[in-house]
Amino acid sequence: MVHELSPRVIAYCRGLIRDVALAEDAAQDALAALVQRWRRKGAPRSPEAFVFAVARRRAVRAIVRRRLLAPFEAHAAPVTAPQPHLRAEQSSELERVLGAVSRLSRRDREALLLVAVAEMDYRDAASVLGVSLPALKMRVHRARQRLVAALDGGAP
Repeated sequence: MVHELSPRVIAYCRGLIRDVALAEDAAQDALAALVQRWRRKGAPRSPEAFVFAVARRRAVRAIVRRRLLAPFEAHAAPVTAPQPHLRAEQSSELERVLGAVSRLSRRDREALLLVAVAEMDYRDAASVLGVSLPALKMRVHRARQRLVAALDGGAP
């Protein structure tokens, strides 16, 4: 179960956080929480919904922590030249898409990431976000429209 969920959880966290290391940490924490829950109390009703709900909380904490530390990191010594793998990533299509996704509203972004990136079914994604099924479907539909518009250069 963990091996199947791992790439999806990492992709979801990466879409929320946009920092590979922080996303992997948040995903790892969420997957560890699932394993601990399974060992202590048995399998949750929906392991997928459980792990993505935990991943969402961990990702939000990572974002808040990064924002709190940003003023201190601004005074750190600047890196003279970006590392080659960072330069390649910044110029990739993935970075362009992630940039467009990050400009979506938080609600649209989370709904789209859960359904499209994490491949979660609509019912479980609605449960994770605490919204009704029709509300989630509408968010995903609108998020996809806005994302296409943003990538095509139109107004999101």
